[in-house]
Amino acid sequence: MYSKAEASQIRRQFWVKFDEFSRPYLGKNGKWMTYNTGIKDLVLKFDINRSYARVMLAVECKSEDIRFDVFCKLHECELVLNNYLGEGWIWDELLVLENGKPVCALYKQIDNVDIYRQECWETVHKFFAEEMTKLEKAIVEIRPFFEDYVKKVIKG
Repeated sequence: MYSKAEASQIRRQFWVKFDEFSRPYLGKNGKWMTYNTGIKDLVLKFDINRSYARVMLAVECKSEDIRFDVFCKLHECELVLNNYLGEGWIWDELLVLENGKPVCALYKQIDNVDIYRQECWETVHKFFAEEMTKLEKAIVEIRPFFEDYVKKVIKG
């Protein structure tokens, strides 16, 4: 086991190394899209813990009904998304994040990795960079169709 300070330092090192690794994958602004998708309550996330690593598109609307409506609309884009993303992505209408927050999510996951095992880092970094690059391209493609719908639904 690690102390809180040691665990924090290892996690910080993981993300610093990922930042270095991912630079060739990043666009002209040098950042991942994550919370800046241009679509309200639609975020892209990296997630890693002691058993898996995930790249995720999460619908984070506070209202469960609106969150589900937005997720259903996203599902209508499945063919376009699949063209960009390929196989292995999971559609989950109720995913509870480690912080307890419920989201609807589209994600891809690799198992048997651990943020505290440096020998896993290269595998995870490559997975994160390659899959997030695909996900960002897919979001850019569906954004024009999707953002107007989300604006209408959220304003209600």
